[in-house]
Amino acid sequence: MAVLKKTSGEDLKAGGERFRTLVEHVSDWIWEVDANGVYTYASPRIKDILGYAPEEIIGKTPFDLMPEEEAKKIEGVFFHLVEHKLPIKELENVNLHRDGHEVILETSGAPVMDAEGNCTGYRGVDRDITERKENERRQKQLLEIIEASPDFIASADVEGKVFYHNAAARNIIGKNRGSYSFVEANPDWAKTRILEEGIPAAVEKGMWKGETAILKQDGTEMPVSQIIVAHKSESGEVEFLSTIAHDITERKELEKIVHHQALYDALTDLPNRRYLHRKLDSLFARKEGTQKAALLFFDLDNFKIINDRYGHQTGDSLLGMVALRLKSCIRDGDFICRFGGDEFIIILENIRSRTEIDRVANRMVEAFSRPFQIGPHSIEATGSIGISLYPDHGSDEETLIAKADETMYEIKKHGKHSYKLKE
Repeated sequence: MAVLKKTSGEDLKAGGERFRTLVEHVSDWIWEVDANGVYTYASPRIKDILGYAPEEIIGKTPFDLMPEEEAKKIEGVFFHLVEHKLPIKELENVNLHRDGHEVILETSGAPVMDAEGNCTGYRGVDRDITERKENERRQKQLLEIIEASPDFIASADVEGKVFYHNAAARNIIGKNRGSYSFVEANPDWAKTRILEEGIPAAVEKGMWKGETAILKQDGTEMPVSQIIVAHKSESGEVEFLSTIAHDITERKELEKIVHHQALYDALTDLPNRRYLHRKLDSLFARKEGTQKAALLFFDLDNFKIINDRYGHQTGDSLLGMVALRLKSCIRDGDFICRFGGDEFIIILENIRSRTEIDRVANRMVEAFSRPFQIGPHSIEATGSIGISLYPDHGSDEETLIAKADETMYEIKKHGKHSYKLKE
C-alpha cells in the first residue's frame, strides 16, 4: 500500500508539472483572482502582453491596470458577476501596458466555488485582441468609405452572384434589388466585354480595367470606367471578385463636345474640312472602281459684296442659312461640309447614273433662286457648283477637289448660278 501511495503522489506531482508547463507556454495569459478581484496567480504570458512580471501584479486587481473610466465600468461588471456567480464571457476591456500604451484584452473566466456554494474568486484567461480590434476598426473605416463613395462598388462570388454592393450601387441599380449576377447590371455589349475580356484578364493578372456601362434602374446606360479585381487564396484560386465603376458621363459628354468641335464648323454646325478628309479617306479605302461618287464644290456668288454691304454679322447669318438650305437639297446619307469661307462640298456616294447628280444639283440651283430674309434685308445669294467624279476624274482628295473647283470657276466666268460636271 505504501508503494501505491507513493506512486499516486508522484503521478499527481507529474500531472501538476505538466499542467504548469502547459499554462506557462500557451499564448494567452492565465490568471486567478479572489472574490475581491485581487490577483492570486498570473502566468508568465502577462510579461509579453502587459510588460509586467507575474509577481508584480500579485495583490493588484485588473482595475489597477486600466484607465480610470474603463476601471469603473469593468469593476461594476465584475462584482455583478461575482454576486450572481456568473461566468465571464469574452468581456472586452482596455488595459494599460507598463510603457503606457493601450492593450485591448478579451477576458473569459469561470467562478471558483467553495463547499458551501460561495464564489471565492475566478480562474480565467485574457487574450490580447488589440491587433484584431485595430483591424476591425480599419475594416469599419474602409466600409464607411466604401459606403460613402459615389462610385459603384460590388463584390461577387466565383459563380458571379453579387453578395455586396455599396449605397451608390444600390441607388444606381435599385435599392430593393435581390440576388443578381455580376454582369446583370450591365447592358449586353458591356456584359460581353466583361465576360470575354474583363473577368478572364482579372483572373489571369489579378486586375482588369476598361470602359463599360451600367444599366440604371430607369433603363438608361451610365458610361463607367470599371476595374475588376480577382481576390485569390494563397493557393492561387479565385475566392471572389470585386468591381469599382466610376461614372464618366461628364467626361464622355466633354469628349463629345471636343470631338464635335474638332470635326464640325462652329458657324454652320456642318462637318469641317478635317471631317471631309476622313470621309474621303474612307471612300478611297474601298476597292477602287466598285462604286462611283460625285464631289460637288459649291461657292456663293458675290459673297464679298454681300459682306461689304450688310456687314460680317449678316454675312455669318447668311452662311448659317445657306448651310440649312443646302442640307434640304441633298439625299439622306449624302455628306455635306463647310470647306471654308463661303465654300461648301457635297459628296454623293453610290452614283449609278448622271441623272442622280443632275437631280441634286438642280434642286440646289432652284433653292438658291429664292432670296434670304435676314432681319429687314432680303438678300439675293446664288451659288455656282463645279462637279468632279470618283474615280473618273481622280482617286485622291487633292485632285477631285481641284477639278471640281476649276469647273466651278468656269461657271462663274459665264454667268454664275448654275452647275457643271467636269468633262
